[in-house]
Amino acid sequence: MGAEPKLLLPAAEEYNLQMALPTSIEAENPESAQNKHLLLGTVSFTVCFAAWGLISAFAPLFRQQFHLSATQTAFLVAVPVLLGALARIPIGMLADRFGGRVVFTVLMFFVAVPVALVPAATSYRNLLVVAFLLGMAGSSFAVGVGYVSRWFSMQSQGSALGVYGLGNIGQSAAVFLGPVVAAAYGFRTVYWGMSVILFAWAVLFAIFARNAPHAARPKSLSEMLSVLAREPLAWALAAFYFLTFGGFVAFSIYLPTLLRDQFGLRPADAGFRTAGFVVLATLCRPLGGWLSDRIGGSRVLSWILPAVAAFGLLLGVQSMLPFTVGALGCAALLGIGNGAVFQLVPRYFPTQRATVTGLVGAMGGMGGFFPPLLLGMFRDRLGVVWPGFLLLSALACVLWWMNGRVFLTREEVLAAKLPPALIRTADQVRAGAWATLWTLVLIAAIVLGSRNLQNFDAALVIYTFAIIFATWGVIYHYSVWIRKPPTYVYWQRGWQLFKERGVIRSFVHIVTLAGTNLLAQTFIAQRSRLRWAMHQMIFWGCVLALMITFPLVFGWINFTSAPNDQMIYVTHLFGFPAGRFHLHTFTALILFHGLDISAFLVLGGIALSLWRRMRDEGARAVQTLAMDFWPLILLFAISITGLALTVSQEWLGGSFYDFIAILHAITVVAALLYLPFGKFFHIFQRPAQLGVKLYQRAGEEGDGAICARCRERYASLMHVDDLKRVLPQVGFNYSMPGPVGNWQELCPACKRKSLSLAQLRLKEEANG
Repeated sequence: MGAEPKLLLPAAEEYNLQMALPTSIEAENPESAQNKHLLLGTVSFTVCFAAWGLISAFAPLFRQQFHLSATQTAFLVAVPVLLGALARIPIGMLADRFGGRVVFTVLMFFVAVPVALVPAATSYRNLLVVAFLLGMAGSSFAVGVGYVSRWFSMQSQGSALGVYGLGNIGQSAAVFLGPVVAAAYGFRTVYWGMSVILFAWAVLFAIFARNAPHAARPKSLSEMLSVLAREPLAWALAAFYFLTFGGFVAFSIYLPTLLRDQFGLRPADAGFRTAGFVVLATLCRPLGGWLSDRIGGSRVLSWILPAVAAFGLLLGVQSMLPFTVGALGCAALLGIGNGAVFQLVPRYFPTQRATVTGLVGAMGGMGGFFPPLLLGMFRDRLGVVWPGFLLLSALACVLWWMNGRVFLTREEVLAAKLPPALIRTADQVRAGAWATLWTLVLIAAIVLGSRNLQNFDAALVIYTFAIIFATWGVIYHYSVWIRKPPTYVYWQRGWQLFKERGVIRSFVHIVTLAGTNLLAQTFIAQRSRLRWAMHQMIFWGCVLALMITFPLVFGWINFTSAPNDQMIYVTHLFGFPAGRFHLHTFTALILFHGLDISAFLVLGGIALSLWRRMRDEGARAVQTLAMDFWPLILLFAISITGLALTVSQEWLGGSFYDFIAILHAITVVAALLYLPFGKFFHIFQRPAQLGVKLYQRAGEEGDGAICARCRERYASLMHVDDLKRVLPQVGFNYSMPGPVGNWQELCPACKRKSLSLAQLRLKEEANG
C-alpha cells in the first residue's frame, strides 16, 4: 500500500508544540483553548452546512415552480454537493498552507453571496448556477478538520472530530426549519436571513479564532499533491468516506423527494422524517469517534460496513415500516462510520490532515452527488428505485473486504502493544457493538419477514423480547470469548487454514466434521452409548422445537385457511404460500404436534441423563446444581408445561389453559434468559470445534516440532509456535537462557527428565 506512514511520533511532537505557547493565553489553559476552538470550528461548520442544505430543503418548491422531472430535481439537489465535493481538495490544501482561520473566514464571506442570490433566480438554469456556487459551503468540512484536529492529541482525535461532526446538524435544521420559517415569512426571508448569519459569524470567527501551532507545514503545492499521489491509504480512506458520508449526504438531500414520490408524504412530513435521519446520523458521529479512540477506527468499520449492507436491502422494500427501519439503521451506522473514518485520517497522516481531509471529504461529497442522480434515473426509466439500494449494499460489502485486507492487519499490530487492561476494555466495547448490530439485524428480519408485522402474533411478543435479549447476550458472550488469546489463535488459524488448504477441500472436510461431530456426535458414542443416546434425544428435541418455535414467534411462518375449502390449511413462509395440507390427516397431526414430539424426545434424554448421573460415581463427584441439574430442570419444565397445554386443549376442554400458558411462558423465558450465561452457552461454542479439528489435521500433515533435547518429533510446529506466542499474552513466559530458548521446545518426556534432574541437583546442593 505504498510507503508506511508514521503514526504516533509526529502527532506527539505536534501536540507538544501546540502546548508550548509561553506567551499566549491558550498556553496557560490548554484544555480551555481546545474547547474554545472546537466550539468555534463546530459552529462555523454548522452554519456552512445549514447554507449547504437550503437547496435540498426547498427542492419540492423549486420542482413545482419550474416544472421539473425527477431527474432534474435530483440534479438540482446534487449540484451543490458536486462543487462542495470537488472544492474540498484545494480548500484543504489552502487550510494546510495558510491555516484554518483565514480560509474559514473567507469561505463564509464567499458563501453568503450565492445564498442571497437564490431567491433572485428566474429560471432552472440560473438556479443551477447559483446552487453550484452555494456548494462551496460543503468544502467547509475539510477546513474545520484541519483547524480543530491540531488542537487535540492523537488519543482524542476521534472524540474531538466526532463532536466537530455534529455540525452536520446544520443541514438538518435547514431541511426541517427552512420550510417552517418560509411558511410564516416567505422562502426569500430564509435565504436572506442565512446570508446575514454567514456574514456576521464570519466576522466573529475572524476575531476570536486562532490557528494552533504545528510541527510542520507543507511548503509547496507539489508537496501537498504528492501526498495524494503516493499514499494509497489516503484513497482507501476516501473510499470509506465515499460510502459513509456520501450515503449520509445523499439521504439528507434526496430523502424529502424520495419520501414524497415513494410514499406520497406531504413536504412537511417528509422534511420532519429527513430531519430525524440527519439528527440521528449526526448524533452517532461522536459515538463513532469515541468507539474508534478505544478500539480503533478500522475495527469499528469492520462491523459497520456489513450492517450497512444488510439495512440497505430494507430500503428497497416498497413499504414504509421496513423502509423506516432501514433508513434509521443506515443513519446510525453511517454516522458512526463517519466518526471512524476521521479517527483514521490524523492517525495515518498527522502532518497533512487538511490535505488528506480534502481528498477524503471530496470523495465523500462525490458519494452524495451520484446516488440522487441514480435514484432519479431509476425512477424515471424503470419506475423503481430498489436497484440503487442494491448497489449501496454491494459497495458496502466490497469496502468491508478492503478494510479487512488493508487496515485491520495494521490495527492488530498496534493493538498487540496495548496494556492488557485496555485490550480487555476494547474487546468488551467491540463485543457490545457486535451484539447490538446483530440484534438490530434480527429485529429488522422480524419486521421484514412478518410482512411489516402483519403476520406477527402479538400474543407471542414476550417470547420475541426474550429471544432478542438472548441474542444480544449470546453474541456479546461469544465475541468476548472468541477474543481471548487462546481462542483467538484457533479462530485466526482456522480461517487461514481454510483458505490455504483450498476452499473446496476445506469445505468438504468441514461438512464431514459437522456431520460426525455436531449432528451424529460420534465422539460421544466412543465414550458411552447411553451418554450418546441421551445427547441425541435432547439435541434433536431442542433442534426440532427451535425450528418450529422461532419462525412462528417471528411471524415468518403462518397458517391460513384456503378460501375455497376451510378444511385445507395453507402454509405461508415470509408471506409467500409454501404448501397446503388437509386437516385430520397424518401430515396435519405431525405439524400441529411437532412441539409435543420434541418434548417427548427431551424428556427421554433427561431421564437417561438423570439415570447416568445418579449411578455414575465419577459424575456424582463433580456435578453441581448450577451447571448440571439447573439446565435439566429448565428443559423438564418447558417440556412438561408444553405437553400440559396439549392435554388441556385435547382432553380437558381448555381447563386451566390460561394458567398453564403463563407458566409455560415463564419457563421458556427463563431458559432464554439463562442461555447466554450458563451451560447452554456451550451450544454456540461447539461449532468452533470444527476449526480446532481442521487445525489438528493441518498440524498432523504439516512440519513437526523437533525436541531440542532428544531430536524427536513431539507435536506440530504450528502448534508449538502458537503456544510460544500466546502463553506470554496470558501471563506465562517460558522463555529461558541457553541453547533451548523456550520450555515449549522440549517434548513432554524431556520436560519430565529435565524437572527430575533439576530436583536431583537441588537435593545434592542442599546435602552439600
